[in-house]
Amino acid sequence: MEEDKLQEKEFFSWEEFSAFFDAWCERRKVLFFVKNSVPLSKCKWATAPPRPDVVEALKYSSVRLVCKDFRGSSKPEQGGQHKGCCASIVLKMSPKKDRLIVTECQLAHNHALCPIEFAYYFKKGYLMANSCLPVRTTNKISKQFVGGPDVRRLLSYCKSRDHGVLDVLTVLDGLFASDPNAKVKLVFMEDKVIVQTIFFLSSRMMALSRRFPLMLFFDRMVGLNEEFDLYSVLCVDGAGRGREVAYCLTQRETPDLLRFTLASLVQSVPEVKLQVRCITLGVEIANLEAVKELLPNARVQICRSQVLETLFSKAQELGAAEDERIWPLLCRLAAAKSPSAYQQAAQEMKAILPQRFVRYFQRHWQPRSEMWVQFWAFETARNVNACELLKQHQRRLLAALSPSPTVAQCMLDLLAMQVGNEAHELDEGELATHYRAICKPEPAGLIEEELGFARHGRYRFQETAEGYLLHDGLSEFAMDQALTRCSCSIYTSSLLPCRHLFATRLHTGLALFDPGLLHRNQAALLGAC
Repeated sequence: MEEDKLQEKEFFSWEEFSAFFDAWCERRKVLFFVKNSVPLSKCKWATAPPRPDVVEALKYSSVRLVCKDFRGSSKPEQGGQHKGCCASIVLKMSPKKDRLIVTECQLAHNHALCPIEFAYYFKKGYLMANSCLPVRTTNKISKQFVGGPDVRRLLSYCKSRDHGVLDVLTVLDGLFASDPNAKVKLVFMEDKVIVQTIFFLSSRMMALSRRFPLMLFFDRMVGLNEEFDLYSVLCVDGAGRGREVAYCLTQRETPDLLRFTLASLVQSVPEVKLQVRCITLGVEIANLEAVKELLPNARVQICRSQVLETLFSKAQELGAAEDERIWPLLCRLAAAKSPSAYQQAAQEMKAILPQRFVRYFQRHWQPRSEMWVQFWAFETARNVNACELLKQHQRRLLAALSPSPTVAQCMLDLLAMQVGNEAHELDEGELATHYRAICKPEPAGLIEEELGFARHGRYRFQETAEGYLLHDGLSEFAMDQALTRCSCSIYTSSLLPCRHLFATRLHTGLALFDPGLLHRNQAALLGAC
């Protein structure tokens, strides 16, 4: 009997049961709803409670599902009123507290099943929606940019903390409260209330992408936690630092992330579409043709050191003998300063490496040589060490992110990185040395003192039509667009760069050592009469 097949059936997550139940109902054209349930998060335990990950997966300690006609019908029929249907299914958590088990099932209905009625009322993913948000809502909003009002509306719909959705929405609500112009795109799994991808960037990150659009870097942090990877888009600021201009958190194995992330960035900051001239990617990034479509003026480069590591590992995998000439040869190949130097290294490779490797190289890497060989590198990118920039970014992430963070916690950590992170990288000593090299001792000492205040002050910044405003908690100071002049008494009395100019340049990515800051006080320079 049908009951026998369902009785004692086990499920290791509410999602697993939901998917099974959708298919089961569709095959039989039956309609059930949750009559009552006991969430695990609200249970009190006489013994050890289930682990937090089990609570997240199972959701409930018990659930009773009943036929849609449970209450019966008020319409008179041949034998009087139609009595309520007794068909029902009961699930309970197992004694081991690690799974849900069907403990009771009564599948005989006392009424005819109507396919037309089923088609009208059946909502796929109903059980998942019942635990948090309506599926029709997440399907509608998925792949769209959301704003503060959208997030608050979703929060008002939330029935529980399922799938971390409530935590994610709470973080986004906080982001929009502090930064109403931030951009966020949410992607939910189809017919499920499960966040698949979150793309987001703050107003400050958008300003950086507008100011420094020439070169972008697409970086991937694998294994953020058990479910998600983190992708970042970086630019190079005026001081040569890698600065984040967009983040994309996504479930592992999500396809076509390069296209999705770049399309979302261009939608957020349309002016960068034609301004980006070069984008550097890791060796594992696929679908490179998306770059030409979304950034038509950009050249694609692949991180050269990653290519070298990939080639060296592949050579060993394909049977290359231990030969101390291999690594230097591959380095000469990648660092070739002319087509002839590249061709010569490629010919030498045939003499000392196995034919299997040579065929692999000719098939996979020679057709893309213009993306990773030094001679063909984008002119401005030749002075940027892409590998070191990406490694520094990975180190910053590892230092900032909590161990095995949830998606919501990761978002909080990433947003916190944007506040004051540059101050930790400010090398006051090196900057002071540069200014002492061009300034007389007294003005150089004043500049060094102002650099210290720029790092340790607590400031708020606001971009205006004329330039920038800086708030230090007591006063407000105005600066020009080029960030060379300030309204404060320190600048107006000395015509030397002040803490406010340095702090705002640090915030916006401009170089802190700039002789142009002294153009109104030539007397401060060495050699001045």
